[in-house]
Formats: sequence, C-alpha cells, structure tokens
Amino acid sequence: MKNACIVLRNNRIPLNGQEFERGISALLQGGYAADKVYILSQSDSHEFAQTAVECKNFFDNVLVFCEESALAGVRAKVCEILKVEPSAGAVVRADNKAFFCLPFGEAGAGLVKAEVLPFLDEKYSVRHAQSVIRAVGVPAERKKALLAQLRNMAGISVFDSEQDGDFRLEILYNDDSPKMAVDEAVRLAAESLNDYTYAVEDTPLNRRIYEMLKLRGMKLSVAESFTGGGVAKKLIEVPGVSEVLFESIVAYDNGSKMRRLGVQQSTLARCGAVSDDTAYEMAAGLIATGNCSVSLATTGIAGPASDNTNKPVGLCYIAVGTRETVFVYKYIFKGGREDITRRAINQALFLLYKQIK
Repeated sequence: MKNACIVLRNNRIPLNGQEFERGISALLQGGYAADKVYILSQSDSHEFAQTAVECKNFFDNVLVFCEESALAGVRAKVCEILKVEPSAGAVVRADNKAFFCLPFGEAGAGLVKAEVLPFLDEKYSVRHAQSVIRAVGVPAERKKALLAQLRNMAGISVFDSEQDGDFRLEILYNDDSPKMAVDEAVRLAAESLNDYTYAVEDTPLNRRIYEMLKLRGMKLSVAESFTGGGVAKKLIEVPGVSEVLFESIVAYDNGSKMRRLGVQQSTLARCGAVSDDTAYEMAAGLIATGNCSVSLATTGIAGPASDNTNKPVGLCYIAVGTRETVFVYKYIFKGGREDITRRAINQALFLLYKQIK
C-alpha cells in the first residue's frame, strides 16, 4: 500500500502547512501515512495533471487538498484522468486506485476521519483501535524517554503532538497486535504521564474542565492579568459552559485589582503586581466577592520587555482557590509574548483541573 498527497495552493500566500497539516495528521492518527507529498501551484493545471497521472501509476491512494471553491473542478479533472464518470463526494475510484478530493483545514480533516479512513480500513480489511492519553507540562526528557520505549515495541504505532504544553499521545493497534504488547504500552504511558494527565480519552482540556465542574456542581470565577482573557476564551469555546462559569475579569490595572478583587495596596507596593501575594489575593478576592466555589487567577510578564522591576520575561504566578484554601504556583516560560501567554493559559487550566478532579 502506497499513499500520496497532492496540495494545490496559492503561491502568493506564505506556506505554513496549516492548509493540509490537519488532514495529514488525521490520516496518521488513523494508522496511514503519506509516502510522498507534492506541493503545487493551484494555477498550474498542466503540472497538476502530470502529477496526478504519476500518482495514478505509482500510488494506490492519493489525497488531493485544495481550496473548497476549487473542489468541483479538481474532482472533474481527477475523473478525467482516471477515465471514470464524474461523481459527487470525496472518493473517486478506478479499479484498485482511489483519489480523495478534500478541502483545506478542519473540513478536510473531518472528511479524512469520516470517509477516507473508513474507506481504507475496508479496502485493506483493517480494524484499528486506539488508546489516547492527554497531559500538560510533561518534561521534555520524560516524554522523549517514553516515546523511545513505545516506538521500540512491536505491534503498535505511536503518534504524538504537543501544542503550548498540551501533549496528546495516541497508541494505535489492530487485530494482529499482540495483546500483551498493547497492555504494556498503555501501562508504560499511564505510569510515565500520571502526574501530568488530565484525560485517558481524546477529550480536550477545556471540555474536561467543563465536565468536572458540572460533575462536582461547582461554579468558577476567573481573574486574568497577563493572559488577557485567554483562559476564559478557551472555556467559552465549550457549549454549555455558562452552567459552570460565573464570571471572568481582565484586571490589568492595579486599580482594578484593588477595587474589584480586593488586592491590598500594600501588597502591590511591597511585592508588585507580578508576585505570589498578588496572585493569592486575586484568587481569594474572587471567592470572597463572587458567587463561585473555585477561582483561578493569573499574573505575569509576557514581554516583549520586562516591567520596571528585575523580574524576567516569562515569569508568571497562577493561583487556584476554593473556600478552604488558595494555592499559588510559579513558572518561568520561554519564548515570545504569544508563546508565553498560550503556554500559561494551558498550565492555568491544567492546575484548575488538578484542583477539582
């Protein structure tokens, strides 16, 4: 079995891979890989025709990604090359060859999962199963060692991805995989990632928090300084989160921290806005004044420059509180302003999950 991918793109737009990366990732997660990727100009129909003929001759399955507006024309061209009648849908078949015409982005990834993978599984009589673990903040050395162990095991495939500290590990296997190998792989992964795990199924962090808050009957309040509402934004991506989210406050100015959250002026003068004490009082203030049972607060320095203190860029304090106690955590994240902010958002959500699980 050999698979290829053809990407038809606008050459006037910088190449960042996002057009087709999600679709190829979905293919990988289903247990199949693209042996070769062709990146072509969408305006050069002759080059596409030549490449498609080459793929027809040398590959069994070909994924063609393009802009959604071009799909009908691309499908018609593929039907012409394969000498079959024009058809609707993503799959175009001729004998044992299959072309899949797919749009860029999430829509294409969705079709890979809904149509391409089931087609390939049926074609090759394969039944896949998977175990997924999701975690945050896994140390690089621990992750490297675990992946090395897993990839040396026979009968399984391992796929991993990480975005802003949110790590997704998938162990893929099929009917021919030795059960002992699968069980050992899952055990190794669970033990290694235990302290950093928030889900043992493919559930995103924001969704997991919503589920736990709802299960516990808890209401959350959030106060953000340097994350600028990013924590709340991630939460409100989940439908129904209004059931568990009481309020979100973006308190950048010290006056807001004092008047709305009850942070003491003496604390700000003595310790500064970016400090353990200020984060503590922000979280405690939410509990004291809001109709919530758990609170989350962030304060830090995202950059590009530090404030007027000697505190480094990337320094942040994250506080998670209940009516009984408030815990404060200190981190120094690396990278640019956006990298630091996104990393802190995920870490804050993970600490909240650890508090309420």
